[in-house]
Amino acid sequence: MDAFLNASTTSKSPSVGRRYAQTKGRLLKLHVRSFSAVRFVVATIILAVLSPIVVAQTTISTGSIQGTVLDPSGAVLSGAKVTITNKDTGRSATTQTSASGLYTSGALTPGRYVVKVQASGFKSAEQTITVQVGVTANGNFGLSVGQSSETVEVQGATVAVNTEQAIVQGVLTAEQIDNLPMNGRNFLDLAQLEPGVQIQEGSTFDPTKNGFSSISFQGRFGRTARIEIDGVDISDETVGTTTQNIPASAIEEFSLEQSNLDLSTELTSSGAVNLTTRSGTNGIHGEAFGLFRGNQTAAALPGNTPPPFQREQFGGRLGGYFIKDKLFWFVDAERAKQDIAAAEPFTAPFDTLNTTLGKPFRETQVDGRLDWQIRGSAHLFYRFNFDQNSQIGLFGTASSTQGFKNFNHTPSHTVGLDFNSGSYTHSVRFSLLEFRNSIIDGEPPLGVNNPIPGLGINIGAPVVGSCVLSGGGSYCGGPNLLAPQATLQSNHQIKYDGSKVVRNHVLRYGVAFNHIQGGGFAGFFAFPQVGTTSPGASSDPTSYPADYVFLGNGIGFSTPFSAFGYPGGGLGPDNRFETYLGDGWRVKHNLTVIYGLHYVHDTGRVDSRLGPLPELNMWGPGLGNRVRTPGTNFGPQVGFAWDTGGNGKTVIRGGGGLFYENSVWNNVFFDSPARSAKGTFAATPLVCFAGAAESFPWPSDPGPIGTAIAPNSAFPGGSGVSDGAGGVVPQFCSGSGFDIAQAAPGILGLSAAFKAAAAAHPPTPQPNSNFVGTALNAATANGFDLFYPGYRTPRSWQVNLGFQHEIRPGLVLSADYIRNIGEHFLIVVDPNHSGAARSLKLANAIAARDAAQGASGCPTGLGQATCMITHNGSQAGAQSTYSMYGLDSIIQGAGGATCNPITCNFAFPGVNPVSGNSGTVGTLDMLFPVGRSVYSGLQLKLVQKVANPMRGLKAANFQFSYAFSKFTSQVVDQDFVNAALDNDNPTRFTGPNGLDRKHQVSFGGTFDLPWYTRLSLTGHFYSALSRSLILPQLTSGGEIFATDWVGSGLQSNSPGEPLPGTQIGQFQRGTNAGNLQQIINTYNSKYAGTLTPAGNQLVNNAVMTSADMTALGWVMPQLPSVAPGAVDFGWLKDLTLKATWPIKIGERFSVEPSVSMFNIFNFANSFLGGNVPLAQLTPDPTTGLLASNVVGGVTRQNILPFRATFGSGTYASGAPRQFEFGLKVDF
Repeated sequence: MDAFLNASTTSKSPSVGRRYAQTKGRLLKLHVRSFSAVRFVVATIILAVLSPIVVAQTTISTGSIQGTVLDPSGAVLSGAKVTITNKDTGRSATTQTSASGLYTSGALTPGRYVVKVQASGFKSAEQTITVQVGVTANGNFGLSVGQSSETVEVQGATVAVNTEQAIVQGVLTAEQIDNLPMNGRNFLDLAQLEPGVQIQEGSTFDPTKNGFSSISFQGRFGRTARIEIDGVDISDETVGTTTQNIPASAIEEFSLEQSNLDLSTELTSSGAVNLTTRSGTNGIHGEAFGLFRGNQTAAALPGNTPPPFQREQFGGRLGGYFIKDKLFWFVDAERAKQDIAAAEPFTAPFDTLNTTLGKPFRETQVDGRLDWQIRGSAHLFYRFNFDQNSQIGLFGTASSTQGFKNFNHTPSHTVGLDFNSGSYTHSVRFSLLEFRNSIIDGEPPLGVNNPIPGLGINIGAPVVGSCVLSGGGSYCGGPNLLAPQATLQSNHQIKYDGSKVVRNHVLRYGVAFNHIQGGGFAGFFAFPQVGTTSPGASSDPTSYPADYVFLGNGIGFSTPFSAFGYPGGGLGPDNRFETYLGDGWRVKHNLTVIYGLHYVHDTGRVDSRLGPLPELNMWGPGLGNRVRTPGTNFGPQVGFAWDTGGNGKTVIRGGGGLFYENSVWNNVFFDSPARSAKGTFAATPLVCFAGAAESFPWPSDPGPIGTAIAPNSAFPGGSGVSDGAGGVVPQFCSGSGFDIAQAAPGILGLSAAFKAAAAAHPPTPQPNSNFVGTALNAATANGFDLFYPGYRTPRSWQVNLGFQHEIRPGLVLSADYIRNIGEHFLIVVDPNHSGAARSLKLANAIAARDAAQGASGCPTGLGQATCMITHNGSQAGAQSTYSMYGLDSIIQGAGGATCNPITCNFAFPGVNPVSGNSGTVGTLDMLFPVGRSVYSGLQLKLVQKVANPMRGLKAANFQFSYAFSKFTSQVVDQDFVNAALDNDNPTRFTGPNGLDRKHQVSFGGTFDLPWYTRLSLTGHFYSALSRSLILPQLTSGGEIFATDWVGSGLQSNSPGEPLPGTQIGQFQRGTNAGNLQQIINTYNSKYAGTLTPAGNQLVNNAVMTSADMTALGWVMPQLPSVAPGAVDFGWLKDLTLKATWPIKIGERFSVEPSVSMFNIFNFANSFLGGNVPLAQLTPDPTTGLLASNVVGGVTRQNILPFRATFGSGTYASGAPRQFEFGLKVDF
């Protein structure tokens, strides 16, 4: 791999955004298979349960109690009887201390437990201990001499120091979940009370995640946070985060782990969420609630005309028993209904259109649970969850009217068994989950939102004309390219955890197996898309040139494997096997050392089953080998917890380990279509590129050269014509003089014919025209990325060191330094180094120059730039002609494809170890595991829970957290697919990235006041996100001569190169709106007007003169000035208050009216994750200053599109002030 990287250089076109990767395919129905691996895991569990000699492990997906029993002299007491009883259900278990005085409870559901210790000759001791999910509670006892019939009650701490674990974690209790204000009632919302944790709105990283949220740990995107409920996994394996929402009122406890994760934690290197659900008790208890908010009692949402909205949420829970102390039941259901006509304000010149998009949201969540206390310690439960939601929404938060309807339907079933046998503890889980997502278009009626029905339009984006691929622009309207699509996932999981006490060791082990099947389809560009990267002055989006046009064949399969009843689109199956073995060694009664080894093996994360592909060896030796499926993913861990005084007041803790990461299935979508010789695949050709018509493969024989395809009144000679070699050439591109309104009949006609021809094909695997062995290229511009055969599983090294200290009873301070080093995440590198300056083929360059000049009526040779501009009508026309004839990178000139030497000769065809710069092969965008990220942070947390702390205050429960940190990476979202900015050195450009925030302050608390009043609050104050400063790509061809100052080429999915002298995340990290002009001035004086390495190659080899290059605009661009009054990215500021009045009615009932005030001070938040200005420093065509949608161009007068507002689902973090009124009845 190093040989390919060291030989490197990037490839590029006006970045055909690899946000392509942020779209995918899928559909519904469950397909169950049995595997020998399942039988193996089941056999392992049976042996673990029955064998008296096997070591075992406690599950930390629930909780446990562990402690040492000492006599008055401090000596350990062996053989002491320990009885642990649940105060709510009466469940009781008995164990004995080991020869070292140590005992452990095994897996316990969160709640309050009475622990009683008895030993002959000593007074019995009893203590109430609160068990929390993911936490091993301290159960140390010191016994006094006396009669065992006497009982001494030990006072437990209301907030306990964790003396048993080295994990950096936090737990939110049912009381906090019930009482703290929760904006939207999303079950993940309160996670951001923990230091270093942010909530990420799901639509910012995938369209199928509208209505969901995720958790960002330590500045990293929340895609791969592992989410578990009652010990089983509910994570989305295709794009990340959760597959279902859980009713907030059904949650008993909520645990977050973010460093030195527990051995039993499943596959993740970012962080884990463990939830436990409520169960019934020995009494009938429940609640019913209703919540309402609307624009009538809210500050105006962003928009030229404030949009109306209304949200209603209601539901309830009920639990009790069928047989007291034996059989318990619990049910919970919630419903959300929201209607909003959301403003979608565009930047100039479209800011006067007053565009809105209706975004109705509906969701139903159900939780049901049955618990059976079999006998003694044996406890069995069954839980059912169901989540269904739908919404018309967008992908991302950039303004757009290209709405689509997203629908999710997810049932899940879980069975759990926990029991003890002697000194062994056992925990077994089995789950079944079915996730079904579908997307259909929500095309609006004819009007400003949809100027030409059936045609998506994107104006003024920094990359090709697609609202999704570009991430926004000045205008986005019409139908959405993402529809139709569907995603399917089924999980069949079985796992076992156990433990055994051996003297002063708690031996732990576990084994898990999860059979995961994914699949579906994505008919991208079934609605064609047109656009331009060129800004303009007209407010009519149809008057802009048809520079870029995408078509789709409507088929939608991205793999050749059948699944869920469909002939293609199958993902996996992945048979994930995990096992671990560890030890909690109580070196002394106040010192615990934890160490162990975790192993994970995934079978279906890359296209290994497609086998080797020798054709790839044309780009480099070994590239055609079978893609490696790693089988040696062993993760060692070690940690310690030292109770310095032996009294549970102060603990110093630390540890480290190696943790492996999930590679989401979305990364496979762009590998299979290029790797498979046959299949039923989606095809999404870019048929107009920078105004030039591009031939694309037709599903059937289009006839002899010149045959008309899809003729109509606007294009009587055909919307496209056959090229005589199985392809079709469009006739409507802007290079032929067409604007969008003029091109529309041709685009729609050719799109319909393309889909009809594909549909007429037999539904059996067909020869694949995109197969890399025949196409001899696989570029992201065309929707392809291939796995490097030496694939390695992403992973991270984690280290933490810190302390916990009880300042006084009920008040605990935690401080931890955390470092997380991520390795092997995927970055796109082109082994062909397409467009690299060093790949110049002089003969091709001269031939291409002369061919372009001859076709334009200009003489051959040097000094013809002025003639070319005159004969082609403009500088852009001359650039395009030169590029079309080959005086360019193979990436921009042909999308990375090879070219017939008779018809074109690319000057910069790339260079590789096999064919050199011959141009016999094209671009090969390949996913190399070379990415590296680093998080370093100091995290502080202060937790208080006290009764009657002062006069007039009955109780206070408060938590404060602060993180001072930095997250650096080469890419924004390291768990997805991203292009290297320097193809020769992929890690060269590294800096603050993702959701990095230097400062994060969060707090929340509940205070019981007189007069039946309870006041709760939450607050979040986060410093600004960062943004890179990227050179704008303004040419219509030959971009390597304008902005590739690195000389490695410009990749097809690259956003462009940073300004020389800057790094990733430069803006708001050393550069701000106040000194940005200095950066621009320095660049303009030192670099603007100079030649890039590729330009120097042309001049030094007498292909062009310096005067030619300047006249053509093939020199580094002059950057525009910062707009007067340009603003910085501000802090996120959000303070929410909730007042409730719990009024008792008799012994059993209480009525609780409430009012919540979200963002009570109406902070005007802007520039939140997913909605920040573009990094490309593009000029505004009317003012000549930086454009109003780029860094340095946003002012207070045009900030509206970047203001915080409602996101997908019920997400509203940072939105303008809203009042929510509620009523709850408890009994």
